[in-house]
Amino acid sequence: MPDGSRKPLTANISAKGCAALYRMVLALRPVLVVEIGMAHGVSTLSILAGLMQTGGRLISIDPYTDWESGKLAALHGVCRAGFTGNHRHLQLRSYEALPRLLLEETSVDLGYIDGCHDFDHAFIDFFFLDRMIPFGGVLGFNDAGWPAVFKVIQYLRKHREYEELDVGLKPDYSARNAFLGVARRILNMPRQDRYFCKTGDTK
Repeated sequence: MPDGSRKPLTANISAKGCAALYRMVLALRPVLVVEIGMAHGVSTLSILAGLMQTGGRLISIDPYTDWESGKLAALHGVCRAGFTGNHRHLQLRSYEALPRLLLEETSVDLGYIDGCHDFDHAFIDFFFLDRMIPFGGVLGFNDAGWPAVFKVIQYLRKHREYEELDVGLKPDYSARNAFLGVARRILNMPRQDRYFCKTGDTK
């Protein structure tokens, strides 16, 4: 925290997820990345660490409703790492911020969805980012095994032209019991982050 105090992480992607996100930035060399959900800034720092090597900017969208300490921790981490010049935080809900970016004709090379995991929010995030991602751009999903997020991925695979990328994350079908684990395998519903490259335009 800016005052020197420490708080435990309560919302962050895994270390393996961070590494995959960092590798994706290095491989794609995006001009602009947009992430939905900044939380404590763990994914934010992973993206910016890559952008400092490749060039490019990051827009983080997170409203931080009733969570001022989370915003302070995230922005302090970005500042302390020296990444402020490549970063912009929009303290808005994604369904407010994304239409504004679309109206500004923003082109997004890499979108990372890690906001509210309800179906309506996740689908809106996908809907708007899909319209800003050009051919060859990439869309990533955190917590891809959550049922609502998985439904969005199913829609993407059926109604949009995207190809799933291998980002070095081993498929994780673990579940609370063996039956759910088998169901995850049958449905191809792994828990790890998943990334998709846009191969066509179906707008």
